[in-house]
Amino acid sequence: MVNVLRPDDNDLVKVDYSDLLNKILNVLRSEQTKNPFRLASDRKQLVMDIDSIATQVAALSVHDPLGGSANYARSATVNFSPGFFDNFPHQVDQIRTRLQELLESVLLELPDNRSIDQFVSNLVTSLTDFQGKTPKLDFTYPFGNYPGLRKQRLSVNKTADHSRDLLKFHKIAITVLNSAEFNSQLRNGLINYINLEFAGVSESDREELYDIVDDLENNPQSDFYRLKHIADTETLGQLKKQAQIHYLEILKEAINTSTSPGNAKAAIYLEDLIRRLKLINHYINDINKADGHYLVNYAGASVNYRDVFSRADAFNRLPIIPIIEGLLGESTDEEWGELQFIFGLKLKLDGKVNAHGSKRVFKYSLNLINPDSQEHQELLKDVSRREAFAKKVLTIVFLYYFVFASNDPSDPDYTPESDLGYDPITAFDKKVLPTLRESDEGKKQDLFRRILRGFDKYEVQSKIDQLKDCLTNTLKYKSRLPRGKNNIHISVKKGILENDISNIQTRQTLFKEVLGGNPKNVLKYLSIREPNVGGDSVCSLEANIRISDIRYCAEDEQQSFSMEYDDITGIKALPILLIPRDDKATKIYNQYFKQHKLVLFPYKIDKNNPLDSQGAFVYRFTFALLAYICLRLLLQEQKRLFIPILRLHLSNKEDEAPIEKFLLSLCMVLSHLLNQEHRSNTQGIDIRDLSSYKIPNVMTSLYSVLPKTFRFNNSLYYPQLDKLAIIVVSSRESDGKWNSRHKRSNLMGEVVGVIRRNDGAVRLQLLTTFSGNYDHQRLFQEPTVVIDQVTKLYDKNGYKHFIYVAKAPYTSTLHMTQSQDDDGLFFMSKDVIRALKGEHKDIKIYPMFFDKYYVVKLKKIGASSLYIQDTEQLTTLVEDESKQSVVFFNLFNGIEVPGEQRNYNGVISYATLLNIYKGILDDQDIRNGLMYDTPLKQDIVQYLSLFHFWRYQKAREISFKLDPYENLIGDYSVGALSLFDHMRGKGKFNSLAFLTEVRNILNSGRVR
Repeated sequence: MVNVLRPDDNDLVKVDYSDLLNKILNVLRSEQTKNPFRLASDRKQLVMDIDSIATQVAALSVHDPLGGSANYARSATVNFSPGFFDNFPHQVDQIRTRLQELLESVLLELPDNRSIDQFVSNLVTSLTDFQGKTPKLDFTYPFGNYPGLRKQRLSVNKTADHSRDLLKFHKIAITVLNSAEFNSQLRNGLINYINLEFAGVSESDREELYDIVDDLENNPQSDFYRLKHIADTETLGQLKKQAQIHYLEILKEAINTSTSPGNAKAAIYLEDLIRRLKLINHYINDINKADGHYLVNYAGASVNYRDVFSRADAFNRLPIIPIIEGLLGESTDEEWGELQFIFGLKLKLDGKVNAHGSKRVFKYSLNLINPDSQEHQELLKDVSRREAFAKKVLTIVFLYYFVFASNDPSDPDYTPESDLGYDPITAFDKKVLPTLRESDEGKKQDLFRRILRGFDKYEVQSKIDQLKDCLTNTLKYKSRLPRGKNNIHISVKKGILENDISNIQTRQTLFKEVLGGNPKNVLKYLSIREPNVGGDSVCSLEANIRISDIRYCAEDEQQSFSMEYDDITGIKALPILLIPRDDKATKIYNQYFKQHKLVLFPYKIDKNNPLDSQGAFVYRFTFALLAYICLRLLLQEQKRLFIPILRLHLSNKEDEAPIEKFLLSLCMVLSHLLNQEHRSNTQGIDIRDLSSYKIPNVMTSLYSVLPKTFRFNNSLYYPQLDKLAIIVVSSRESDGKWNSRHKRSNLMGEVVGVIRRNDGAVRLQLLTTFSGNYDHQRLFQEPTVVIDQVTKLYDKNGYKHFIYVAKAPYTSTLHMTQSQDDDGLFFMSKDVIRALKGEHKDIKIYPMFFDKYYVVKLKKIGASSLYIQDTEQLTTLVEDESKQSVVFFNLFNGIEVPGEQRNYNGVISYATLLNIYKGILDDQDIRNGLMYDTPLKQDIVQYLSLFHFWRYQKAREISFKLDPYENLIGDYSVGALSLFDHMRGKGKFNSLAFLTEVRNILNSGRVR
């Protein structure tokens, strides 16, 4: 069932591409336009020069699809204006028809007057023609067998014997104890405040104040519930910040200062870091400072430091700081109001910044704030990025000055201990803040230079290096961390209450007006403190932060198996090559590709003359639309093909040309759309350096989407479950408006089929991908495109067991204000699961979230792949009625990369949900399939493990892929890469969402 978005009365920005589509059609129809199609290499190749068409259209004057509303759009793609909605199918059909005419005119050159279908049938190649002993750039690949794969089971080591420990994991549990009592506590606090603060007023005035409290409590829109909502949404973030500091305190206890003078000095640096982080919290929460005190500006951008440093990730730009990453469990005891959140911990240790080569965090950050650096100057000139960059500069200046400004180490009386007495608040307010609040940009840049000179003179990098070395060694200690439990209170300060009775009576609320503004401005009235500290609170929640040191050791249980590509004899391929117009690329083409049957997309790189923002949008839009329609023209009569899309590049991620970055994104989108009917994958290679390891890795990645079969060496591990479908879902916003609750999103996903053969072997293959556009609320109620997949798999293919996977949602609330209907589970909501199950009583759905956490490897590991069936304490959950998210399975990649030093290795974690779906799913099915040690669970986790192996994309030692979902979820997923800027650099365009609408029109076979 195709979901059709129709114009409605939402307040989102309306888009109208009429003028742009007309311009594209006019260029295609113009007699001056060279036909983008031509035959090459003895008519064995079809060249589709979409680049030239897109360049011509980009040079034209085009109406902005967002009209005069561009500044209001966070994103705008498929919220069509009524007039355009009606005409869009006709315009798409006109463009498709014109492209078909142009292609057919080229095919007249062939002697036998072939149709498009006949031409493509002759163009496809049997995949066996690409089979060879070694991978080559010309699509040659062995499609071989990989024997000797192994995975080993780990278990939690609860003993004091650490000789067997392989992995160390630091876990944090944040527990809020009495959230259900918030309303009664707040009410009692208000009554007590009235009795104390207004003891001298008349009885009638006091009765009126009591009535105001009643009215506040009975009105869900009142300040009473506004405060509750802020406490709900902001408290967990504040607890995470507190947890970062608490973890550093525990690590400080673990440092052995007696082993070396360096450790003793590093311990002082760590103590000072802890002290300064606490001072930042004190500074931004000072109720005696007005909000305007924190307002600074640079390059036309304004930042309020109170706002920025109230956020949960406020400290994360530091070179050394704990990172709380990976939601590993969550439980809600509704009767007692006890909430618990479990996360993973790792230390950021001034590592290299991914996209910036060898620069480490501290040096990279200093380069950003250096007004004389090339990057600083270029980003200030870039209109579309200037504001965000200027805000980043102001943020770094505050954070780094507070943490690293110090006494002069060249002073004769200087000792590391003397920095513990340094007052960054006074220094910042006197030396930095006044300049940042002025409008003189030159003075600000001089200030930045002085700060940089000071950091250099005071050898801050050396201090960071010493602390990094000490903490790295501490992480590898065999002894466990000291047990750490931090009991705290989350309090609402009395300062948020009015003390003028006339104001209270006039406004009919006891709360100050600040409560009606930016929630971040209310955070200064929320305090996290030790129990029994201060008596200035209206109400408080009890909480605790507990950090645990978990150890994993190896068990004797190991499994050996092999992986092989399925028989490729019947697979037909249509290779696609994207090639830059460049002498180096031409030489590579002549050497590797000239004699092969191919579809070619040439493109031009021009780094010196980048397109302006309007031209860039028009170029990308035109290229994406025409490339997709052209491929659909070629494939419309073809049965399932394999379509490898290889991109030849003249740059890499460090110096990526805008056109090459766009083509990577576009090919990801095209591959996702093509996979709905065919099989497709894309991979790029920097042809400036064709090192020996590059080509095998590129080809392994390109062919990784093909079906593979796994065979077990021991029949004991033969699975019993005959079929299992793995459905992965994600979404990305397509239409959103600043300060609006409405939005539309593109839902995307894939289905992987797992089938056990009669001989015990297991076959995995990608069955399909899918995408659909939805109003955001419906996305988590009735996602028809996913429901259709389940129905089809059940009715036509006999699947009854479904793993349903989504990324663990970002947990930022205490769920105190959540309604009964809003379970906060997004793709795992009760409505979605109910819709997926439908009327099929024998369908078993296993909902699971995945996330990633990090462990320290303590010794060399024999097996390259390890798994942890985390059944610890699971038996105690049988009678527990709490709503819970519980980890049941972990996978670890133990491969060592030669020459690469890593402090942490990633672990993928799977969790399921208990006591959530009563009346929808049988909880016993989830427990039998994912929790208890049953044959069914063994099969399901076995298939999950094989799914990770199936996705592996390197040609070296085969192991499982740690994150097999990165093509759908994350920073480099198809959803993330499908976004690019609109004409004025304001708002994002979602190319996958747009092409999904184009696909719906083409699939309909008629004009809508």
